[in-house]
Amino acid sequence: MPHEIISGHDMSDWPTTIEVRGARVHNLKNIDVSVPLGELVGIAGVSGSGKSSLALGVLYAEGSRRYLEAPSTYTRRRLTQSARASVDEVEHVPAALALRQRPGVPGVRSTFGTSTELLNSLRLLFSRLASHQCPNGHHVPPTMNVALMKPITCPVCQVQFYGPGAESLAFNSEGACPRCQGTGIVRDVDDSTLVPDPTLTIDQGAVALWHMFGIRDVMQQAVVQLGVRIDVPFNQLTDRELDIVFHGPEVKREVTIPSKSGKVFHLPQCA
Repeated sequence: MPHEIISGHDMSDWPTTIEVRGARVHNLKNIDVSVPLGELVGIAGVSGSGKSSLALGVLYAEGSRRYLEAPSTYTRRRLTQSARASVDEVEHVPAALALRQRPGVPGVRSTFGTSTELLNSLRLLFSRLASHQCPNGHHVPPTMNVALMKPITCPVCQVQFYGPGAESLAFNSEGACPRCQGTGIVRDVDDSTLVPDPTLTIDQGAVALWHMFGIRDVMQQAVVQLGVRIDVPFNQLTDRELDIVFHGPEVKREVTIPSKSGKVFHLPQCA
């Protein structure tokens, strides 16, 4: 069988494994192992068997340390040097790159595309090389005028217009949906959760939200002054009364707040 040749080099003489001898990092007890090169390799074992110690403490530590020995002394002084792994010998280890094991904490706007910055490239691709559409609905061949921030001229109707830039296609900024603001979620209030039992009166505590913040007495005084009945079941209130309870007009009314010591505080302009 003929040997594989790449760029004039006979690959039959190339190493095919990373040879680790005498590894003693954490739970590794002087082990020897051969790791295939150029293959996707998984390390399996029970908890505490030394999987991470072999992958990160030996292979990555030696691969990154040897790679960082290659730059000049001036450059190495500005790089974090890895400590030598506790191992007798590691042969044929290439430069290594490690990914953090702990997952990041994504925000509400984080997606796979934003985390990998893949969307940045896609936005540039579509804004620069896409066939844009003029205001009259004609498709215009791709042009570099978008990158040069120059107007695009439609070859059919001769209308000049500016194509969308990369930021216009970003759902977190300029191109965000006006309704959900780019989150993909529309937040709204479910009135039924505010009043779990509409057969109760406001005086009996029908509005659950007022209990959470300790403002029940204040709010009851306010709605009474605005003309809401608090002694009838909530489901019998008029539409006007319901609108006052849920939304409230922008007016101010005087309320009184009793303290635990018996004092009564008057707030003449409480909204």
